[in-house]
Amino acid sequence: MKMLDLLVARWRDYQANAAGLREIEACGPEMVAQMAAELGMTRSELEEVVSHGAGADRLMARMIAAFGLDAGEMQRRDPAMVRDMSVLCSLCETKGRCAHELDAGTAAEHANEFCPNAPTFELLLAETARH
Repeated sequence: MKMLDLLVARWRDYQANAAGLREIEACGPEMVAQMAAELGMTRSELEEVVSHGAGADRLMARMIAAFGLDAGEMQRRDPAMVRDMSVLCSLCETKGRCAHELDAGTAAEHANEFCPNAPTFELLLAETARH
């Protein structure tokens, strides 16, 4: 049953990615450029995030928890950092391994091998330990 759940989740993420691209395309170039600028990225970066980002928010939330960090506190302290981390997570090519490590309970321990946000998580963890 676990494999079926994985396939269903991937199909839903694929559908969400496709829907996101259709929404971006319907906005028109000026609107997309404005949205991208407001997010601090180029239009092509925004399109890349939209086309690959489905499911990344769930994985990032789980990874934050795996490191024992408080997502709400991170957002309050540095929303720009959380946005940048979200972009990295959306563009990450190892979401499958991330999900596997999270399911196995080994994500924080192996994150340096696959997670582009691992250095930031470790820095935040060190800061938390100092306070």
